[in-house]
Amino acid sequence: MSLTVEPFTFRPPEHLKGLRLVLGVVLSVFAVGGAAFGAAVIWLPRSLNYEVTQDHVVITSGLEIRPTRREIPLGSITSATAIRLKPGKRVNGTSLPGYCAGHYRFPDLGDCTLATTCSPDAVVIHISGGDRPFVITPGQREVFLEALSGAGQYRETVRSGEDSSVWLGLKAVTALGAAATLFIPLIFFLSPSRLRYRVTPGHVEVDLTFGAKRFSVSNCIARLYNPETSSKVIGSSLPGYHSGRFSLDGMATRVYATRLTEGVLIESPDLRLFLNPEDPHAFLEALRALGNMEIE
Repeated sequence: MSLTVEPFTFRPPEHLKGLRLVLGVVLSVFAVGGAAFGAAVIWLPRSLNYEVTQDHVVITSGLEIRPTRREIPLGSITSATAIRLKPGKRVNGTSLPGYCAGHYRFPDLGDCTLATTCSPDAVVIHISGGDRPFVITPGQREVFLEALSGAGQYRETVRSGEDSSVWLGLKAVTALGAAATLFIPLIFFLSPSRLRYRVTPGHVEVDLTFGAKRFSVSNCIARLYNPETSSKVIGSSLPGYHSGRFSLDGMATRVYATRLTEGVLIESPDLRLFLNPEDPHAFLEALRALGNMEIE
């Protein structure tokens, strides 16, 4: 009997290793990049700064490491009014708890540029030259408007409330999402090499990436099997690695294999299990010796 790795333990053959590695690298790069971007959007501090000088209204918003700065000459301002915003629609920009910035559209104002705390109590600044109005939410609207009229200067910095429970929840979600991206390289690179089949008295054990599955095979029938059709129901189906519940030739089957051809099918009224050991004949001999089962 030709057994591999250790007595009565078998490995599946490697299949489509090159394609799996290429896809794994590409998807890992995109996943890690996306997770890093999402984490940066949530975790990096952001703020709003409103300032009235002798000549300009200066609005600074965005991430503190790279803020967006807009200077509006006082002479270009045609009006500045305290308003209560009605619900609007984000066209292009950011909408996070305590931070709404970018291009928005409101039923009573039309298209506007926002740099606000998402509060409905705002100031809308209309500008000559056809530019979109600016909407901001200074904490002291009356003082801000007086400064615009030449009664003084105004300066205020507003943090976006990162310490609130909502922000803490968002940070936790992005941290979990970033950690979850580690499963992509694990599935593509580690899972196929972890796959093992172990025959023990009356059972077959399948080693997986995390833990193992154990199936009772006493009184089952085992035979060589080459499915004609296959489709995944739930689980993983990657080039060179298939794990979970599948439909093989129209029948529900548990599959743990590197390919969906040329394997061993173990059947009973309660079990249909497909494996593809590298040496299927030796695997059947091990089942005959220890499995208390019929071999076709």
